[in-house]
Amino acid sequence: MIASSLIAISLLRAPVLEFKVSATPGKDGAVSGSLTVKIPAGWHAYQNPPKSEFENPVVLSTATKKFKLSKVTYPKGEAKMSSGNESLVYEGTIKIDFVGGFEKGFKPGKKGYEATLDFAYQLCDDSTCIPPTSTAVKLVWKPKK
Repeated sequence: MIASSLIAISLLRAPVLEFKVSATPGKDGAVSGSLTVKIPAGWHAYQNPPKSEFENPVVLSTATKKFKLSKVTYPKGEAKMSSGNESLVYEGTIKIDFVGGFEKGFKPGKKGYEATLDFAYQLCDDSTCIPPTSTAVKLVWKPKK
């Protein structure tokens, strides 16, 4: 009984994504950068924009007050057949470019400017999808001199 419980638990464990964020400071709290995401082998995420209204695409946003993303550029996905339908998906490593900044007059803290990016996604393999979820990624940059 214990062995079968351990097997069931390990089958439910969600795959782990790897994140790397880079930032180039601009004037007055502005920043341009990229979020690189490594999707584990055997899994895929849906392209933004999705091909079908039934697909949950990856979405990069922020919940940091007074910080806004003014532009997010998603890569093109690859065509993949799934359940008899063609989808546009991301596999392997993807890079999402962004531009953002704080409202005018916002002063940086001791570490510089800090914002939290929210990466929302749903991972699927050839037979199943895990429920949609999101991961917070911290973004820190020094003011441009």
